[in-house]
Amino acid sequence: MTEQLEQATEIQAIADEISAMLKGAFDLLIERRDSMYADAIATLTPEGDNLGKEYAAIGEAARNLAELLPAKARVAQAEHDRLLLAGDREGAALKLAEQKEADHAAEAMRARQAAITTRLEAIEEEKRAHARRIFRAWHGECKALIRPIEHGLFVVILDGLRNSFFDFQARTDTVGAGVLNNLFNQDDIADLTAPERSEEWRLAVTWYGVRR
Repeated sequence: MTEQLEQATEIQAIADEISAMLKGAFDLLIERRDSMYADAIATLTPEGDNLGKEYAAIGEAARNLAELLPAKARVAQAEHDRLLLAGDREGAALKLAEQKEADHAAEAMRARQAAITTRLEAIEEEKRAHARRIFRAWHGECKALIRPIEHGLFVVILDGLRNSFFDFQARTDTVGAGVLNNLFNQDDIADLTAPERSEEWRLAVTWYGVRR
């Protein structure tokens, strides 16, 4: 009895180790994907953040300037007229030039915002391109891990155990005249895996029920 208990404990320990290894492999896969993506966009994210702040600052400055421009234009025109009447043509021309510079500043702000918008869109597209590239490489790593596990579960363990049922039955001469007299029945084979409608069963149907 003690030996059987020790063997059962050993089998359970192996099962727990396999479960822990699978969890560790899953965590590593997720960590690798996220790490590769973070490295790929390491310079793009802060650039986008800085551009976003600059865009907002320009927007605020542009709104303030838009509120002041009409008044500045009236003041500049009045000063121009005063200087012109005083005979200072050069000074009057300078006042109009200053007003034009203010108008150009507003245009420059709008142009800079448009350039920022274009760059921000490009940054987002670069991020998406990195995500696609990284996913493709990472998908291969996922498959390289999953396929051996899949083979081990279905071919080595499940199919192997099922075949061993028949082998053991034949070697022990426990095949009865009827099905009920056999060492095992179909239910014993089905009972190796989770029951129908269980989460495992549902996911198995999801993964294997529909193939491309």
